[in-house]
Amino acid sequence: MKKKILALLATYLVCFSLFGQTTPNNQRQPKNQPTNNQQPQNQAPIGDTGSSSSSGNGSTLGNGLLHILELDGVAGSLNQGGPQSINGILNSVRIAGSALGGTPEFFKENSKTTPSGGFPKIRYSHQLSDNMFIGIVASLGEKSTTETTTTSTSNRYTTDKITTTTNEWKIKYGWGPLNLNTSNDVSYEFSIGYGQAKTSGDYSNFGIKLPGFSSGSSDGISGYAIGFGDLRYNITTISLDYGVAVPISSWMNWYFRGDTSFFWGTLSLSSAQIGIDTGSTAGAYNGLDFNAFKSKDGFFAGASGFTMTFETGFVVKPFETFGIRFGGFYQLTYFSVGEVKGPSISGGQIVEAGAVPSLSSTTDNEQFGNYGGTIGLVKNL
Repeated sequence: MKKKILALLATYLVCFSLFGQTTPNNQRQPKNQPTNNQQPQNQAPIGDTGSSSSSGNGSTLGNGLLHILELDGVAGSLNQGGPQSINGILNSVRIAGSALGGTPEFFKENSKTTPSGGFPKIRYSHQLSDNMFIGIVASLGEKSTTETTTTSTSNRYTTDKITTTTNEWKIKYGWGPLNLNTSNDVSYEFSIGYGQAKTSGDYSNFGIKLPGFSSGSSDGISGYAIGFGDLRYNITTISLDYGVAVPISSWMNWYFRGDTSFFWGTLSLSSAQIGIDTGSTAGAYNGLDFNAFKSKDGFFAGASGFTMTFETGFVVKPFETFGIRFGGFYQLTYFSVGEVKGPSISGGQIVEAGAVPSLSSTTDNEQFGNYGGTIGLVKNL
């Protein structure tokens, strides 16, 4: 469904570009128009009226101000379809690590996030004057699935899955906008953004413990466990966005853009796990584990941190006001969870979750980089 929507929008933009490049030839000559280059007194010469952009905006319509629509494509996995949203990053590091029960002792983790539907990300910029603009970035109903496989030093293997839906938006205001289809001059952008994102989804996991061996003897502990739950994020972001686009030829531009985002918000998890011991010694998994906790809110109290994204590439322009963007990106992220509170049942005992130093399965996941390729369509309206 997502591919069909993106294909229809791409077809519309191409057709708009094909039929919007020429000027109609059947316009009537206005009456009483001065001839022989004569101009009415006290009026500006014809062709000097109206405003024009001073930041390399190329050809525009109407009053000379830019209106830009950009569609971000997603293919394969999120690290191949553009930078991840903050909520997607939190999903990929599996905040729900404490739902496994016991002491997992992870030493290796592999995680993959794949989009599974929703509307493509839209970027719309509306120029207010020669140098100032307002823009919006939105993604509605973006669905993704994160699968994580972990291995421990005691032969414990766990596979979990988080399937979520994210709605996010950001408003930008500043100097620009960045015109990726610029024809003559260099185009710049520097803006400040504010946005919010909400994510909700299902959590499930399957774990198996095989007997571990140490000094030639087995620990005799084995078993398996099945878990399920619900996961939610509410995140607020403030960002600095910047970029530059440089014409290389009449049909190709080079561009660079980036942003630094600071975020904070809350996360909540409700999960249950049932475990069964099959070895000679009990202790593979607890019979029943239950967690229902929620983090505090605030920049330092809840889930907070920052992310820096750098993107560069080329824009191929089959038409003056229509381009196809190809690029690559690198994204660096740091975050912390802070304090969470809520009841936790483990091994038949009810305790308060209290302060948890790290809810992710490995502490090094609090700082990591993500990179990949990105593609999109750009149309100057």
